[in-house]
Amino acid sequence: MADPVVSPTAESAMSRLRLDDDLAADVADAIPQAFAEAEKYLDGKLYPTAEALAAAADPRGIICTPDIIAAQLLLVDALVADNGEADVETKRERAFNMLRRHRNMGA
Repeated sequence: MADPVVSPTAESAMSRLRLDDDLAADVADAIPQAFAEAEKYLDGKLYPTAEALAAAADPRGIICTPDIIAAQLLLVDALVADNGEADVETKRERAFNMLRRHRNMGA
């Protein structure tokens, strides 16, 4: 089993998004930006496992699930792929819809 992660790797992003190899550096640069944007929207730090969250004793912490990784991939795609403005907004909206169910709400 692969190590649990809280953001996609550059290799997995390139493969899953089916991007050209010449975008590898852009993808690597976009991943931290997408991760930061996801955490900001979620209003909590992402943890790879329930154990890591428990050890951190973070009441606003969020366990990173595959759909959170997928949302980050959509954000990466919006940042680096050859998109029109409408496509960028659609991808960002879909990413935030995926993140919404995990979002910390309220005080």
